[in-house]
Amino acid sequence: MNLPRLSIKQYVFAFMINAVLVIFGIIGYQRIGVDRFPQIEFPVVSVTTVLPGANPDIVDSSITNIIESAVNSIPGIDYVESTSSPGVSVVGVQFDLNKDIDVAFTEVQAKVNQKLRELPDEADPPVVAKVEVGASAVMWLALRGDRTLQQLNQYARNVIKKRLETVNGVGEIRLGGERKRTIRVELDLDMMAARGVTAEDIRTAFRKGHVQLPGGFLVARRLKT
Repeated sequence: MNLPRLSIKQYVFAFMINAVLVIFGIIGYQRIGVDRFPQIEFPVVSVTTVLPGANPDIVDSSITNIIESAVNSIPGIDYVESTSSPGVSVVGVQFDLNKDIDVAFTEVQAKVNQKLRELPDEADPPVVAKVEVGASAVMWLALRGDRTLQQLNQYARNVIKKRLETVNGVGEIRLGGERKRTIRVELDLDMMAARGVTAEDIRTAFRKGHVQLPGGFLVARRLKT
């Protein structure tokens, strides 16, 4: 007996089956989980290295190529994408979707640590981080006032940032558009040539003149009289 003949002869049974399917469909529709912004983790790891004052060619040859050659041997890589900009090298490693992000992060960090000695001494330590899609900022606040840019930066960092960090549910506070205080030195090439001084000598003098070292603690005892 086929289904149409069964539905005609046993119409009550067929009606009950359809009713049960409709009821289960309504219950499932009401209880199904729906998220406008679902949490999706893509296995992407980035390696960011800063080399102050270097042009893109120097960054590419002395940092980006070394890190790319180090991470290319990791299994499960889909593709590697890198960017060499003035003073900054960013290497992004995209893994297959079945790759565990924690395992990928550990493997990339281990490979980068093996190449630290080959990087320039002036470069900052590479920062290995997971690229989280849902970690983008959800709100930006603009700060304006009758103050200098340095005063606004200091107020945003010391006052507004600390207050927002205490709000329940806030995971991270980022400061955008901040300009740190810098000192620009204009070199007299003729005077430098006459005295036999190079730009690296001036840079070394600045580095030696701005050193902060831990001096320990000074403990004084009260003398008994």
